[in-house]
Amino acid sequence: MDVTQDWFWEGNVADAVASFLLASDWSIRSKADTRSKERGVDVHASKGAVELYVEAKGWPSKTYRDPRRAGQTKPTNPTNQAAHWYAQAMLKALRLQTAHPAAVIAIALPDFPRYRRLFEETRGGLAKLAVVLLFVSENGRVDSIGL
Repeated sequence: MDVTQDWFWEGNVADAVASFLLASDWSIRSKADTRSKERGVDVHASKGAVELYVEAKGWPSKTYRDPRRAGQTKPTNPTNQAAHWYAQAMLKALRLQTAHPAAVIAIALPDFPRYRRLFEETRGGLAKLAVVLLFVSENGRVDSIGL
């Protein structure tokens, strides 16, 4: 099973966000190659003088992506793992804000109820930190909160 084919895989979430930004007159300055597990900013875009850095996360699959373990079921429930991924995205957002204090920082997530609940639980703090949320639906539509 190739999890990169799932609409909620991190690379597909980043691709949907890049398409959304292009359609909204942003220029894509760089996009990480998620398939090769490239490190760094997932999407870096600009619009005029505004710089945007996006940290994308996917939804945890029930099986491993690593070819050596392909087909094996992960022991962690995706809902529990999603909370860890959300926390990692928030940490990355804070680091990006420190590195690029004048930029807009965003977290992009596939639109799953668990991520929506986590967002609602942290909405006030994210607003104070001026972190944008981008929810990507299965059809590729992006719901932007704060951009």
